[in-house]
Amino acid sequence: MQQTLLDPNLNAPLRVYAVWFNMYPGDARERWRAALLTDARVRHYWDEQRSVGRRYLQTLARLWPVRGAETVVPQADALWDAYLLYLPDARWDEELPDVVSWGSTILRTKETLDLDIQRTLKPWRAKGRAQSPGMSR
Repeated sequence: MQQTLLDPNLNAPLRVYAVWFNMYPGDARERWRAALLTDARVRHYWDEQRSVGRRYLQTLARLWPVRGAETVVPQADALWDAYLLYLPDARWDEELPDVVSWGSTILRTKETLDLDIQRTLKPWRAKGRAQSPGMSR
């Protein structure tokens, strides 16, 4: 993802929030590879209880219409190995904000993510000013 999505958009005002949690035996905070996403715009979080993934799984019906075409139906107790793309004004309150698109697995749906990032950045590029679109907030 670093080379295919972030590096080509080096000057774009993107923010990436990577939320990690254990899904496989052997997954652990001390084993996650921070070198996967080294861009300064990436913030890493560890969610031991899988709270974020569980909350998104509960809202899957609302998210479903904007999924990437190659999205795999989640089969776990939490949405994981997924991206969620938001507009710049997305804010978390009691309700989760609307997403531009989402997909799972990330590698399987990366083309949709790339197209939707470019579509989201289009107004910023046209105006030539930062509007801070976010990938996952």
